[in-house]
Amino acid sequence: VVDPGQEGDFLATFSLAELPLVGPKFQERLATLGMTTVRDVLPYDLVTLCRWLGEREGEWLYRRVRGIDQSEVESRGEAKSISRDETFSEDIESDDDLHRELLALVTRASSDLRADGLTARTITVRIRDFDFRTRSAARTLPRGVIADRVIHAVAKSLLAKLRASRRVPARLLGVALSALAADPDADQLALFESAIEKDDETARDRALVRAVDRLRDKFGSGGILPARLSD
Repeated sequence: VVDPGQEGDFLATFSLAELPLVGPKFQERLATLGMTTVRDVLPYDLVTLCRWLGEREGEWLYRRVRGIDQSEVESRGEAKSISRDETFSEDIESDDDLHRELLALVTRASSDLRADGLTARTITVRIRDFDFRTRSAARTLPRGVIADRVIHAVAKSLLAKLRASRRVPARLLGVALSALAADPDADQLALFESAIEKDDETARDRALVRAVDRLRDKFGSGGILPARLSD
């Protein structure tokens, strides 16, 4: 059992509705148990929350109110991969909802990639189905990339492949960037482009993401987002 007083007075008014993926139905379930703020949840241990809410939702809520992130963390400069994933409070069945989550994960991972001054050649998408079966698909590009557009295009095709082979509700989605290398063109842009394929990274792609990174540095990570994530 955690003493709520040790978590700081700010928790008294922090609403559970502000946590990502806590929708109206889940809010209603929590409210019936007397939990509307983070402070309301903190006194309960993992076993109790799982007994009341079920294993998946109980574990998710226990971790979230304590700021525990399940994303894989790599040390800067020595990273073998950059991985971001999300465990959903409720299984997601809709392709549209999964595509939105994928875009959010790609946005985070590619931003971290650029912050480390790296490029990635291999993109992997991992999905865990409602029955805990974990599947993945990967693609290796001929050259290292940094741009959200290119990484998202590849990740989207990999997700489509995974969904086509088994279309069932998902409880986790993840994106990993690997085959990392230092970005020799971090401060340079090519002046001319050859024939462009859909998954080729262009000078325009690099210029765009560099501009976005500068805006995020100035206004915060939420200062500029893909339109689909700003709803």
